[in-house]
Amino acid sequence: MAGVLFGIGVGPGDPDMLTLKAVKAIKEADVICLPKAEKDKCVAYQIALPAVPEIRYKKTISLDFEMTSDTVRLEQIHGEFYQKYKQLLIEGYNLAFLTIGDPTVYSTFGYIMKLAKKDGIEVEIINGITSFCGSAAAAGILLSEGEENIHIISGQGNIDEELKLSGTKIIMKSGKNISAIKEKLIPLEEADRIIVYAVVDCGKETEQIYKGAMMIPEACKYMMTIIIKEK
Repeated sequence: MAGVLFGIGVGPGDPDMLTLKAVKAIKEADVICLPKAEKDKCVAYQIALPAVPEIRYKKTISLDFEMTSDTVRLEQIHGEFYQKYKQLLIEGYNLAFLTIGDPTVYSTFGYIMKLAKKDGIEVEIINGITSFCGSAAAAGILLSEGEENIHIISGQGNIDEELKLSGTKIIMKSGKNISAIKEKLIPLEEADRIIVYAVVDCGKETEQIYKGAMMIPEACKYMMTIIIKEK
């Protein structure tokens, strides 16, 4: 009987924010899969370790997932990595793929899950607290009230149209576009139309919270979430 591939969200950064279900699944998994070649440098692993110390003794597959916009190359990479998991699954081992935040939001696990499902392998997603929920709590704000909408936006492209949407806007994956994003947000804030919050390294000891688009650091921060509230 084939094993199960678990996609496990470990939350945004604080080990105490792992769910009981996530802790149980990690403890029971035969193999831990990490999206980083050196597990000691893998953020998801470091988040899980204090909550599940047993993880250090488990068999681990650590692979570097290359970041590229080349869809052909990306498909090749994911296919190659999946083949390393597939044989173990066929042999009946349960694999736990750890991911920061939640597996359903901008997660590398999604690509692996699709390939596993094509092969008829059972997949189970175990949710984690998202970075935007954790960031809102850290900033002491609500994401929405009443009938207010919430929009999740990728900061990788042109966001002019998305910023016109009504309700709360959450920008993820801002990366190297942070300067361009700030240029769009500052005039809106100066016109007293929005309030901008940014949280870096949510839940970690290095967590930083900024209020105001002007205050957002321009140095590229992978673990940054921007929340835009309408006035």
